Amino acid sequence: MTKEQTKEAIRIMQAFVDGKELISMRTPTATADDPYWNWGNDTKMYHIKSTPVLRPWTADEVPLGAWMRKKQEVSHRWVVIDTGGGLWQQAWFEDYEHSTDKGVTWHPCGVMEEAK
Repeated sequence: MTKEQTKEAIRIMQAFVDGKELISMRTPTATADDPYWNWGNDTKMYHIKSTPVLRPWTADEVPLGAWMRKKQEVSHRWVVIDTGGGLWQQAWFEDYEHSTDKGVTWHPCGVMEEAK
């Protein structure tokens, strides 16, 4: 194994030790609950299963026209008419939820991304 392959194998094994879920690339539909570490030159035996993470909206992602409400005050609603700026976007992310279907369903104020 090269140095880079060794670093990748260590990263994957450390993720397993830390409780992250591994996906076997030999059987992609199976998770690796009890991995068999026989790397040879194949560091692509396993991948760390990515977990989505919610992050605040950027200014161009704010859904103008969406309904907003504070999580604890479900009866009070208003419509988003501008992007709100950085401070508002952080407050929305932490304390509010939004609806783009006139209050039928409510979602967090942010974007789901794969963790890096």
